[in-house]
Amino acid sequence: MVKLVLWAFFLLPWLSLFFLKNSAIRRYMPVALFATVINTIIYQIAWTYDWWKYKETLFSWDKVVQIHTVYGVILVGTIWIFYFTFRKFWLYVIVNLIVDCIYSFGFRALWKKLKITTATGNLSPLEGILIMTIIAITLYIYQMWQEGLNGGKNKI
Repeated sequence: MVKLVLWAFFLLPWLSLFFLKNSAIRRYMPVALFATVINTIIYQIAWTYDWWKYKETLFSWDKVVQIHTVYGVILVGTIWIFYFTFRKFWLYVIVNLIVDCIYSFGFRALWKKLKITTATGNLSPLEGILIMTIIAITLYIYQMWQEGLNGGKNKI
């Protein structure tokens, strides 16, 4: 059951891209990859400072940076969020806050219940939301910069 949940979190986001135009995927893939790099670093920090620990993973080698989250939900979710909200800054912020709250208060609790993560950890859900909000704003600024390189208009 647990492996099925982890595989779903990894594969279903990727399958959802069949419903998106190729031009949108190409447009937002750089920011999604940047989000992946940032989250890979955050997961390494989390491992070091015991913010959380994963007990169950897809592969034996992904104990630190979770494949199902960073390379599934976060990468593809970034593309979808930018597709629907880019150039609408406040909508982008609100959508990110909603998604971050669902993750922090919903999925983190689910991970603990399914024993995917340890029950302990010294990062509160609110601290997690703060970190994710800082990342989201960084990603938005990055995408504005990307669009400037491609002749786009940098307006919020």
